[in-house]
Amino acid sequence: MHLSKGIISFFFIVTKGKLAKSTQKHPKSNTSAAPTKPANPVTARGTTELLYNKTLEPEYPVLPHVFEDQSKPLSNSDQKLKRFIITYKKGNAPILPLSASILGGSTKNNFIVVETSPEMAFLLNDTDKAYVEEDVLYSFMDPIPPIIAMEDATNHSIGVQHSRLLDMLIEPEIVPYGIEMVNASRVSAARIKNRKVCIIDTGYTYDHEDLPKSQITGYSGPLNSFANWKEDGHGHGTNVAGIIAALKNDIGVVGIHPAENMSLHIIRIFNDEAKQAWASDVIASVQECVDVGSNVINMSLGRHGGGKGALQTEIDAYKKFLNEDNVIVVAAAGNTGDNTFWYPAAYDDVIGVAGVAADKERGYYSCHNSKVDIAAPGSNIFSTWKYGGYQYSTGTSMAAPHVAGVAALVWSHFKEISAVEIKKSLFSSAEDLGSQGRDDFFGHGLVNAKAAYDILAQGDSDGRGSYRNDRDFRFKFGKKNRGCWFLKWTTDRWLRKNNDIYQAMKSLNSKCFRKGIDGDFVYERCKK
Repeated sequence: MHLSKGIISFFFIVTKGKLAKSTQKHPKSNTSAAPTKPANPVTARGTTELLYNKTLEPEYPVLPHVFEDQSKPLSNSDQKLKRFIITYKKGNAPILPLSASILGGSTKNNFIVVETSPEMAFLLNDTDKAYVEEDVLYSFMDPIPPIIAMEDATNHSIGVQHSRLLDMLIEPEIVPYGIEMVNASRVSAARIKNRKVCIIDTGYTYDHEDLPKSQITGYSGPLNSFANWKEDGHGHGTNVAGIIAALKNDIGVVGIHPAENMSLHIIRIFNDEAKQAWASDVIASVQECVDVGSNVINMSLGRHGGGKGALQTEIDAYKKFLNEDNVIVVAAAGNTGDNTFWYPAAYDDVIGVAGVAADKERGYYSCHNSKVDIAAPGSNIFSTWKYGGYQYSTGTSMAAPHVAGVAALVWSHFKEISAVEIKKSLFSSAEDLGSQGRDDFFGHGLVNAKAAYDILAQGDSDGRGSYRNDRDFRFKFGKKNRGCWFLKWTTDRWLRKNNDIYQAMKSLNSKCFRKGIDGDFVYERCKK
């Protein structure tokens, strides 16, 4: 077992005395049998610091507790060792008994992972210093199995296994319908090298002739038992990568941004059999993406929300990734076709993606619930596959990378804008489908790269017209003409009194700022 010294330094062992029982009352929850360990359990990795936030999100069915009835004595079967996440306040790691085995953790997300009995976990659940949740298992979001030349009951093609030779006889390079549907080709990829997309999946077929190589990095270490990220014996991760970055090279297919200078970081969290991974490992994998400078993270994986529900450790982590680390996390909404929550897509700080078919109708497989944020092509998507091949695949696993790719593409033109603003722009610019406004089947609508780019170019991330007339008003700043958008994102120390902007304050006030924001604020800001 590999364990970083940075983690060890936070842990202390009690050799004498007893831990005091927490007096907090917890709601009831079922105690499930211990999950089977995945083949490659994650060991500890040290990461950065996070301001502690224990506020529970009221809309989440948070079930972090150990016992169905705390007044009942534990039976022998209840005391079976299980895997728990202990999240603690920054710099205040819990005291652990000798009986608890440390399996890993993340210092930047303030948790450790231990194997201990439910009874001991309950004793450690001191709500003033830490909270304890049972670790849960994730799996990759399994696509709908490919079936040759067959239509399902809803008249949507659900997948066809293709050889590269067959397709090349028809057309030398295919532009999948999803690329055009999301308007990716209408936004220049010239600046894409300033964004990095991290893919957490089954690996990457590095020697595939239709995938980029020059700016591709990956992780091999304790998180995946040092598996080679340049291999993908399953194919799912390679399929996702092709949707984002397949090259424009007169063969195969093209991706959202088909350029060799596209930066990807690959984390192979699942092996060739696509075994499961622990929730704590998934968080640590996202942190790894953040640590190497990723801007957007794609996770075509999930866990069914009908079991443990939301975990407070995950709520805190994804809130940190978006708001503090300035990273967009995109996840598949689920392929069970019902209203089940699938995590992490169901978290507010993650973009949950539903799937649509080529006719923009809802994919029959796509989950529908209040946590669906946006929709993207997911039915019958042609992309790269393992062993240098290609395949049609169907599922929200295919929809998610369309959104991740669009997010990176649009953001590459406005890199000074925050992840939160990019997320807003994707929602406000989406093409409305289904019921008017946001609905549970399509979220805010079909992701639209060109529309998102346009509203950001106008300085209007939420689509309400705040800065829609930016191009109508210009002022001189140094050697360049600037507008309202520039003022919004520029601090007053950058503005000098010799810039010729004062005579245009009335125009600025009326054209740049929404009702309720005082235009005098900008005048005084510039006057300094």
